Order: sequence, then C-alpha cells, then structure tokens
Amino acid sequence: MSGFRSGRILILGVFALLVLGGFAVGNPTILSADNVSSMAVFAVELGIIAFGQGLVIEGGDGAIDLSVGAISGLAQILTALFITHGLPWPVGIGIGILSGAAMGGCNAAAIARFRIPPIIATLGTMFAFTGLALIASEGNTIDLTAAPARFLAAGQGSVLGVPFQILCVYLPLLGVLVLVQHRSRFGRALYLAGTNATAAWLAGIHVKRLRAATYVLSGALSGLAGVIAAARLGTATPDGVPEANLISIAIVVLGGASIFGGDGSPVGTAIATIAIAVVNYGLNYNDFNPTLQAGMMGLILVLVVLVENLVRGHLPRLIAAARNRRKMA
Repeated sequence: MSGFRSGRILILGVFALLVLGGFAVGNPTILSADNVSSMAVFAVELGIIAFGQGLVIEGGDGAIDLSVGAISGLAQILTALFITHGLPWPVGIGIGILSGAAMGGCNAAAIARFRIPPIIATLGTMFAFTGLALIASEGNTIDLTAAPARFLAAGQGSVLGVPFQILCVYLPLLGVLVLVQHRSRFGRALYLAGTNATAAWLAGIHVKRLRAATYVLSGALSGLAGVIAAARLGTATPDGVPEANLISIAIVVLGGASIFGGDGSPVGTAIATIAIAVVNYGLNYNDFNPTLQAGMMGLILVLVVLVENLVRGHLPRLIAAARNRRKMA
C-alpha cells in the first residue's frame, strides 16, 4: 500500500486552516510574517523525528520507537560538548547525527537480535539515553550562543527569506523520503514487510535486517532534529525535543499510516505535522493551559479519523442515492 490517503490529507489541510483562522479571530497578530515563520520553524524538528517514526511504524510487527525524544536530547548534548571544546562545527554536527544512528542501532540490536518487544526495548533505551544525557551535561543546559555563526545559522539563518532548516533540510529530506518510500526497492520491501512479513520473506527480503535499518534511520533523524534544535535555541538541553516520543506517533497515524504497519506516506506525515504545529503554536501563543494542549492532541487524533471514516462511509452512499434519484426522475 502507498499510504497516500488524499482524503485524510485534505481533511488535515482544511482542519489546519480552520484552526489557524480561529486563532486569528481571537488574536490577529498570529498571522504576522514573523509568527508564521516561527510556527513553521517550530514544526521542523518534530517533523524530522516523525519521518523516522513513520519508517519504523511502516515496518510492521507492532514496531514503535519511544526513544526518539531521548535520542535527540543526547545527540544535541554530545554535539554541544564537542563544539564547546573546540572541535570544528561540522564535526559536531556529524557526531550528533552519527550518535543518533548508533543509538538507533542499539534499539535495532535489542529488537532484532535479542527479540525484545519494540515497546519494551525503546522504553528502556529512552530512560537510558535520558540518563546519559543528564550525566554528560551534569543536569544543566549547555550555552551555545558563542558557537560558530555557521553552526547557529542552521537553526537561526535564512535563505531567500525562508528559514534555513525548512528550505535546506526539511524540504530536501521530504523529497528524498518520497523517492525512497514510493520509488525504491527499499520502500517497496518495507511496505511488503509491514503488510505481510511471511510474503516478504518468501520474496527474498531479510525482514529483520530491514526493520533494524528503520531504527537506525529513525535514530539518525532524531539526532539531526536535536542538532537543529540546539542551533535554533543556542542551547543544548538533556530534554531534547519535548514530547516528541508520543506526538511523533500521533503525527504518523494522523498522516494516514496504519499502526499495524505496511501503510504510510511522508507527504501525509508532513501535512499532519503542519496541523499539529498550528494547534501547538496557537495554544502556546494564546497562553492556554499545558494540560489543555495535551488533551487537544488526543482530541485532534480522534476527530480527524472520525471525520474521515464518516466521509468514506457515508459520502459514497449519498452519491449513489443521488444518482439513483436522477435515474428515476
């Protein structure tokens, strides 16, 4: 399956516009160029993590990665430590991404080699990576405001008036993932493994190795998100990208992926990321209670799926009934 659900994507797009319009009625300044830019930048790190989470979930077998937020935290702490100790900033960025891939490799080994259920394995590594980040940073944030300007530009700079991380990181990454998932052998194998692992094995696909690769990719993308967050904020924190563990799963499912695997699309994930970012930013901008924000995430997930099911279930019948009435007339 392609996972490209045009109906779901349309609903999410309309929903994002309605929510943004609603916030604008209460506070029109949210539509200023600076605020729209901030909203988009806010979504980049979470969106990159969601791309990796999507690969994991699409592999099937109840695959899930609860450690993505912790990976981003440890990766940005390691990047900050190396940069503040005088290493060139490209080396620091490389360390952040490669350390994320290595942490994803730990998840892959625990699941594929030692057959630990994904939810247990990644829950355990989530605590482990968070602990390591706290130890490495001594529980403190690391100041990066004196870091090289080119490093900070990865999170604070712009190209042709567009934030650097959107134009030069997020959009190219989206294009690559679309090609990989919909036009490559890897993508076709991943969908088949997620849909029917036995059929994939009979077709000569090494299912365990394929699923392990998704955890490594997810870790690398989480590390990249952590690096961008550190450059944007000018600080590195052990927390990484807050709430990324569960919100990334919600984004992937909202974007049309099946939690059971074999279905999903990076385009759907990108649109769902925009919808979640609009809600999150709007609630923060209007100083809503954080508890209410968490509840809104769950409500959005339920409402979007419910609307899609209603549309898919009733709309065809309404169209058929209208055609029958025209024929009888």
